[in-house]
Order: sequence, then C-alpha cells, then structure tokens
Amino acid sequence: MSQLESLFLVVLVIYLAQCLHWVTPGAAVFVLRIRGRGKRKRGGFVWSALKLEGFLASPFPPLSPLTAAAWPAFQLDPDGIAFPESEGESLFLPWEKVNVTRSDSRLLCNGKTAFRGSEAQVLACFTLLQQLRSAARPQRETMLGRWLRQAMNARRVARRLEVFSRRLRWLRVLVNLQFFFLFFVAPFVFARTGTTILWRVILFLLGLSLLIALEFWTAHRKLYPQGGSSRLKAMVTIVLSPVAAIRACDVLARDLLAGSHPVAVAGGLLEGEEFDEFAGEQLRLCQFAGQPDKWYQRTLAGLMSQAIKQAGTRPDTLLRPAERQEGCVAYCPRCLSQYVKDTRSCADCGFDKLVPFKGAAARTLKRGGTD
Repeated sequence: MSQLESLFLVVLVIYLAQCLHWVTPGAAVFVLRIRGRGKRKRGGFVWSALKLEGFLASPFPPLSPLTAAAWPAFQLDPDGIAFPESEGESLFLPWEKVNVTRSDSRLLCNGKTAFRGSEAQVLACFTLLQQLRSAARPQRETMLGRWLRQAMNARRVARRLEVFSRRLRWLRVLVNLQFFFLFFVAPFVFARTGTTILWRVILFLLGLSLLIALEFWTAHRKLYPQGGSSRLKAMVTIVLSPVAAIRACDVLARDLLAGSHPVAVAGGLLEGEEFDEFAGEQLRLCQFAGQPDKWYQRTLAGLMSQAIKQAGTRPDTLLRPAERQEGCVAYCPRCLSQYVKDTRSCADCGFDKLVPFKGAAARTLKRGGTD
C-alpha cells in the first residue's frame, strides 16, 4: 500500500468517526431531511462504560444530519425533584434542600446525577432548576406548567425546523461539495499526477473550509444566539479539519430541538403511521411508569394527549394493541406484548399490571409464552 493510499484510508476512518452521533441512552434520534421533514433513526448501539448511545449518520450525500430529543428522567413538582438513582430507586429532594451543580454533560443535585445530555441541554435544565429552587411554592406550579406546555408545542418545533432548513441552504451545498472533492476529485487527481499538486489541493480545501465556517457562523448565531464559546470552538475545528467541515450541519442539528419533548419533535417531523407508532410508545411510557397519580406525570400525560389530538390521532387508540393475536388473553399496556396465559408481570418490560382482553377465556386456552 502506497503512502497516498494509507493517507486516504486514515482520512476515511476519521470521517466515519465524525459521522457517529453520541446521545444519552433512551434519547429519541431523528434524521433531518432537506425539506424540513424527517424520519426516526433506529439501530443505535449502547456504550455502557460511558453511558452513551451511538448512531451513525448517513456518510453519503445528501449528508442528512441527526437531531436528538433527550427528555429528562427527573420529575418535577412544586414541592421538589425526584430522579432515579444508579440502584434503580427514586430519590426525592425538596426544593429547600436541593443544591444544583453541573458539568458539560451532567446535571447534579446534591452531588448525584439527575440528568445526562449535551452541554446545551444540561445548561437549560440547570437554569430551570435554579429558577424553581429560588421561587416561592405558589409560583413553581405556574412555572412548571409553562415549561411543559412549551416543551410540548409542535408548532414551536415546526418554526425552528423551518429556520434551520432556510439557514442551511448554502451550507448543505458547500459540505456536499467538500465531500465530493475530498473523496473523489482529490484521489483521482493524485492518481493521475502524483503529489505535484498537493499544495493546490490543500489550498482549495482550506478555502472551501473557510466558506463553510462562515456559513456555519451565520447559521449558528441565528439558531444559538447564546452559544458564543461553542460556536468559536466549532468554527476553529471546521477551518482546521476538512473532514469536520463536511459534518458542519451535524453540529447545528445536534441541539436544534433541545428542550422540546420527543412527542412535539415527532409532531414536527413525522407523519402518518410513523408518528402514531412513536407517539404511542411515548404515551404508554408516561402513563404506565413511575407514579401516574403524581402532579408531574399526570400533567405531562395530559399535555401529551392534547398534542397527539392536535396531530389528528386519538390517544386511546395508541394505548391498546392494533389487533389481538390468536389465543392471547391479556396484554401489557406499556409495551403491548400479548400473552396466552395468566401471568403476574410482563416478561419484556417488567410492568406488573397486565390488561385482559374482553371476553377472553384464559383458563380454556393452552399454555404458551409471549408473542
């Protein structure tokens, strides 16, 4: 293998690493298409040691970026904050005893991790918790209600997606041009002429990277007016690395919809059956997890149902299996697994309140497992 071939292979590996999108495990990831719509991204892999989940963005043109909607696992109410600990137990802290700190990727309450996410998401949650901690109790319910309504606003998501699509019009052209030049034109030229034009290729890539950086700066300042430090770091990386410049749209899309609930994001991106499937998963997770009688979960479920109705779907149709499978007598309302015999809890998700099908004669059916 020649030196140029080795160099090309190294660049290719670095580029594929740039295509990896790391998110908090359980976050909803979506592909943003050119015209403002999108689709759900599946097939992530979990890196347990770092508590991250990786998704591979499309490495080929049109280089569609990914965005993530990571909804916090903590639950807020006017009296305090509850969040799961590492042992699986839920810890409740009254606001008067909460001490909130943060790092770039973690939000901590009294030294315990309450949320993991990107720097922008952690900062938004940190600001919210600080405001709630310093507010009087009668004000907290109003503040929380306003925060949840904004997070569930699909129109807000659609407006932001429209701005994103408009601002990235020229940037998309430039990054795709950079891709074609780096991986097709440059290798072809080197194969024909050798390294005699190496500096010309470097200068062309540098000039194109500068154009990408300028377009990136303009779009980032519009989409993230408070993100001055992250904007500067990203711009320097783009100028110095032609491979990073190709994935400039990914940096802009990563936290585009931070602060919006996954159902609201799906309402702005998905259509038809794809939206119904995703919204059903989120609604069931909310209604059949934790403590549904508590203020936070009850309020969130109500707002989620309203958002689903506004999208043209009846929430009750998403809470039951589309079709009862032959011989099944009960189903799990959280994950919709169906069972052909009486059982105490769901073998798939652990939910302990299975729902019997109407008219099912459980004791006359043969024994079996889950479908």
